[in-house]
Amino acid sequence: MIPIEKALKEAADMLQEVADRPLLEAQILLAHYLRCDRVFLHAHPETLIAQQGYFELVRRRVNFEPIEYIIGEVSFYSRLFYIEPGVLIPRPETELLIDKVTQKIEPTETIAEIGVGSGVISILLKLQFPHNKVLATDINPKAISLAAKNAKKFGVQIELYQTSYLDGIGEEVDIIVSNPPYIKEGEKLAKPLDFEPKEALFGGRNGDEVLKEIIDRFFASRARVLACEMGYDQKEAIAKYVQRYSGFTIEFYQDLAGLDRGFVIERMRG
Repeated sequence: MIPIEKALKEAADMLQEVADRPLLEAQILLAHYLRCDRVFLHAHPETLIAQQGYFELVRRRVNFEPIEYIIGEVSFYSRLFYIEPGVLIPRPETELLIDKVTQKIEPTETIAEIGVGSGVISILLKLQFPHNKVLATDINPKAISLAAKNAKKFGVQIELYQTSYLDGIGEEVDIIVSNPPYIKEGEKLAKPLDFEPKEALFGGRNGDEVLKEIIDRFFASRARVLACEMGYDQKEAIAKYVQRYSGFTIEFYQDLAGLDRGFVIERMRG
């Protein structure tokens, strides 16, 4: 047995090399292990705990396993979503994609997400536009299952399909949104990314092949708006690629670090 205060100090020391805020991560892991909140840890520093189970979690994190997988949840857009190994962990910059696409959505329009993952984008759009139909696809059965679990948690109805792109969806959609894989094959990744599904990360030989396929499918459809996240170095390639089409506007946006992060294509009316 070991006091909470001492356990946290030892864990924080162990996490120095993998965490930007080692004490915070030590607290998050211990709160998860004890099934309490972090306030309890501050209020009861002398309480004794069984250290073996806790430090098993700490060692998983020391091995670069993402803390989200260890505790089974991820904070996104100020809400907590379930997350599981085998499904991509949503990143804070994807919140910007939601902000951008919500500016374009009109009442009664049908929204489709390609690559639903954990479901955060579709669920948040449904929460903001409860009267709009939302459907989403993914090739990963684990993602479909997890998205359904998260949708149930937040009490929203979204239609989920295990398929590529929008294949087999027998209806027209108005808005297409996607955070697709866009990393170049063979690119060296940070160690925590080794734990995440490769099919959700790598977008082809150049990295932008999936993005270009989505663009082609958008222009082949009747959809009005396409909003996508992209790699920081892909703006020039995407801007050049869409020149083959006409009758649209395209807006690129940056993330909080000032890096190019996504685009919104909108068809001209009339």
